[in-house]
Amino acid sequence: MSYITSRSFVLPESAEEMASEFWFNMWQKKQWPYKELKEGDTLYWYESPSQSVVWRTVVSEVERLEYEDKELVWHFLQERFGEFDTAQSYYLSAPSKGYCLAYKVLPLEKVNYEKPENFSFPYLGWLKLSDELATTFFGGKTSAQAAILDHFAPAGDLAAKLHQLNAAMANVQPQKIRAIVSQTIRRDTELVRSLKRFYNFTCQFPGCGVRIPKLKGGWYIEVAHIQPVAKGGRSVLGNLLVLCPNHHKEFDYGKLEIEEQTNEVVRGRLNGKEFAIKSKLI
Repeated sequence: MSYITSRSFVLPESAEEMASEFWFNMWQKKQWPYKELKEGDTLYWYESPSQSVVWRTVVSEVERLEYEDKELVWHFLQERFGEFDTAQSYYLSAPSKGYCLAYKVLPLEKVNYEKPENFSFPYLGWLKLSDELATTFFGGKTSAQAAILDHFAPAGDLAAKLHQLNAAMANVQPQKIRAIVSQTIRRDTELVRSLKRFYNFTCQFPGCGVRIPKLKGGWYIEVAHIQPVAKGGRSVLGNLLVLCPNHHKEFDYGKLEIEEQTNEVVRGRLNGKEFAIKSKLI
């Protein structure tokens, strides 16, 4: 499902800021899309100061709460998502009891779609994106071409690029949106390409150093999750290794015992042999 949501303020400019925020609505009655919004939905963001849709995102987390006391909302949101500003005007003017819809998003694409003339958003600020509305608002152009995260890599050296991409990916929960992780990691997108280039397309496993030449030039190498996505592993730097196909499959199917896993080092035993892989990014 795809939606447009409207905000009366200027939205974050960077993907990192957008990904780090959590968002919420509070209603006296159970308003749409309280029950309908789910992880994996596409959410476009309209900001009224610029009169434009400025972000295309995917919903990564959703929480619903029926409350009898507004104070319960901020305790719940603070415990679930982190620091909560109780002085913000939206919270202060929200109903004293009712329903709260809270969610986080993963930025997919920075966009700029101006609001058509004579178009008005509903009072509650939510729209389901029908084909007709997509044609009216976006000219029918609502799908990005696998642009996940690639727009947000900074100029400069590979280490800086990797750290910024890593900050955006840290907000993804693979167990909830595995399809998004598949697009961002298993396809050869910017995070993966940068990680491969940083390690010169060479296997990180100690004593290996393999890189495979391609027939038409360049090198082949793979990026592996230490903790698998299927078991809750995140697609972040401390959980990703550049490995040759042999060591990648050994990690996947061999006897792997991880004794230490940090951003600085991965240490353990693989099929009975001790290993320690130190990061060059730290």
